[in-house]
Amino acid sequence: MVLYFVGLGLNTEHLTLEAIKILSKADTVYVDSYTSIISGFSINYLKKYCKGVVRAVYRRDLEGDSIRRIVEEARYRDVVILVPGDPFIATTHDAIRLEALEKGVPIKISHGVSIYSVVASAIGLQAYRFGKTVTLVYPQDFKPYSVIEAIRDNLARNLHTLVLLDLKLEQGIAMTINEAIPIILELEKEYCRSTDCSPYLDKVVGVACARLGTKEEFIKADLLPRLADLETPPPPHSLVVVAYPHPIELDLLKYNAGLPSFLHRKLSMKRTYPLN
Repeated sequence: MVLYFVGLGLNTEHLTLEAIKILSKADTVYVDSYTSIISGFSINYLKKYCKGVVRAVYRRDLEGDSIRRIVEEARYRDVVILVPGDPFIATTHDAIRLEALEKGVPIKISHGVSIYSVVASAIGLQAYRFGKTVTLVYPQDFKPYSVIEAIRDNLARNLHTLVLLDLKLEQGIAMTINEAIPIILELEKEYCRSTDCSPYLDKVVGVACARLGTKEEFIKADLLPRLADLETPPPPHSLVVVAYPHPIELDLLKYNAGLPSFLHRKLSMKRTYPLN
């Protein structure tokens, strides 16, 4: 028997032929319901592909002591863990994979469409010009200054930054672009006060993304502060902080992401940030 890790992609139409074949023969399908939001998805929709039991699961079901139970089940039955996007990108499921490998339970991975590839393709930015990816969480228990450090470090190396936004779906929380921008700008001010640097992210271009890979896809490029007032579709949202763009990237930002003409002109004439 096999423990399958199957990528669902970013919407229900992203299921691959390989994924459908696996689902059709599995005895149990555990659907990760906390990693991200999948447009148009429902358990009933999925059941038409499945012969076995289909069950929505949450963090407590795929972490801790539950890991051993799932791996043990896969000794005797074909078990699928169905994950939004790609199974091992920005998730915690490596712990289950490691447990299965250590216990000698066979595993198979069926990859899915990921935000990592879609975001560069949809905007028109060059994938090899992305630096470290970060996740922006609400600054409640601690201040996520590491996000600011990563963005500024990437920009210093002329690399774009993919900023994933906080999702706590079991608590009904999904950060939006409108929330994220003020948090980032305020965090940078606080960070610079403590490290004696100069804030400049308010003069940098960002791209607001919502529901990428779906019929509701929304992409808009502008200076970071101007993105805070956008009207967007519902989450999931993400943000790309754009390094100084290559000329082809610059033109694609205009056509694919609606970069305003005045910014296109400025970026055509300048060679570095910040824009004044």
